[in-house]
Parts: sequence; structure tokens; C-alpha cells
Amino acid sequence: MTARFLRIPASFLVLTMAITLGAGLSRAGLQPSATAQDKDKDKDKDKDKEKGKKINKAEEAAYKAFYEARTGDPATQIQLGEDFATKFPQSHYLNGVYGALTTAYYATGNVEKMFATGTKALELDPDNVDVLSLLAMAVPRRIHPTTPEGMQQMQKAESYAHHAIELIPNMTKPAEVDDATFEKAKNDKLSLAHSGLGLINYNNKKYDDARTELTLAVKLASSPDQVDYFLLGNADAAASYYHDAVAAYQKCSDTGPLVAQCKARMATAQHDAETKISR
Repeated sequence: MTARFLRIPASFLVLTMAITLGAGLSRAGLQPSATAQDKDKDKDKDKDKEKGKKINKAEEAAYKAFYEARTGDPATQIQLGEDFATKFPQSHYLNGVYGALTTAYYATGNVEKMFATGTKALELDPDNVDVLSLLAMAVPRRIHPTTPEGMQQMQKAESYAHHAIELIPNMTKPAEVDDATFEKAKNDKLSLAHSGLGLINYNNKKYDDARTELTLAVKLASSPDQVDYFLLGNADAAASYYHDAVAAYQKCSDTGPLVAQCKARMATAQHDAETKISR
């Protein structure tokens, strides 16, 4: 079973769109806010002047419009971002644009475009933790491992997840972001990565490993995903942790797209807990 439901924590989306879109992209994947962005733009302009390179006013204006659209309609940001990439394919802003487009396409449900722009973002910056963690979660939920190239896609998703988990703890906090917001955003990114690993392990019948990863996913998330609870319940049941499965299904039966399935599986897990040996 491969779940095909997608979600993204609100704090991940807000921080990505409001903070991580800028010119001075850090190797850890967290990018500066508007204030820091303006400073970096000034620095870039100064460097360009020193090199005798003329500032492209059209490029600056197009990027400014794209940046200012970050909190509005995702469709508008997508249009501005795609136009920017077409007009300025060599821009030093392109990494940030592709990164933000990946999240915007996710928000609109265009998964194919999300994969395409995410790949472009990682080609420019393999350490972009926003894109790494998002794709780590999304790929296993949309690509079945038995489909053509499915195994290769799963291997990519697994590498994205491990790389994100390696990078996120060492991210540098921007001075203008408070500690609580920064930690919440980091944990939400980690949650996505662990979620992806959990589903990959489940599909590979590594149920104990799946339980470990999915437990981390729901614990780290500022707003735990109902789908992760559903997957955790499945892994618990498959590994004969029937009481834990009941608890996980209970969590996902409160709201969301899987209420009916969770309630049905909770009843089955409860029956198994009463009639079978539970670990």
C-alpha cells in the first residue's frame, strides 16, 4: 500500500515562503528574510559594479515582484516564477525561485511540476533542505515502487531524506528569526524526511524501521499529519503491535481524508489485540 495523500505543515510553508526566499542562499538551505535579502542584493550589486557588470533592472524588478507574491495566491507566484526562469535562465536568483516554485506547486496540488522544479532546485543547490525534505515525503506517496523507474525514484527519495536529516541540525538561524520559530521549522522539515523514510521502509516490509521513522515524524511535526498516523498504524499492525496500532488509528480517525479507513482499521486492530498475541 502506498498512500497518495500529501500535506505540508503550516510552519514549513510559512517559513519557506517568508524566510527562505532570497539571493544569499546558504549551503544549509535556509535563506535570508526580506531584510537580509535586501542587504545581499545590495552586496551583489556592489560586486557587479566592481566587476563592471551592468545591473539588469528588468531582472531585479521581476524578482522583486516574485518575492512580494510569496504570501499571496500560489498560482500568481507560479506564473511570475516561471516567467522569471524563462526570461533570466542565468540569474543568481534562480535557485531561490525554483525552491519557492517547488513549494508553490505543492500547494496547488501539481505534483508533477513540483518534482520537476524540485529537481532543478537541487541541481543548483544539492543542500536545499526545504526541497530535500519535501521531495523525501512526497515521492514515496506518489510513486509506487513497482512502477517503471519506481525503485530508482524510491532510492532518490531515501537519499533526499538522509541528506536532509544530516543537514538540518546544522542549519544557521537567521538573526531576525526567533528561536522557537526556527526550531519549529527545523522539526517540521525533519518530520517530512522521517515520514518519507517510514513509508519507504513500510513498502519494503521493514515494519520495525517504519515504526521508528513514522513515530519520529508525528513527534517532530508541529501539526502531526493524519496520513502519518495512518501509516504508523499500518506498520504497528504489520509488526504485531496491535495496541499501538489502535492508538495510531485513533489519532487519524479524528479528522482528515482517512477517517473511515482509520476507524475500520482501528476496529480490526482492537479485535487483533484481544484475540492475538501483541508485542
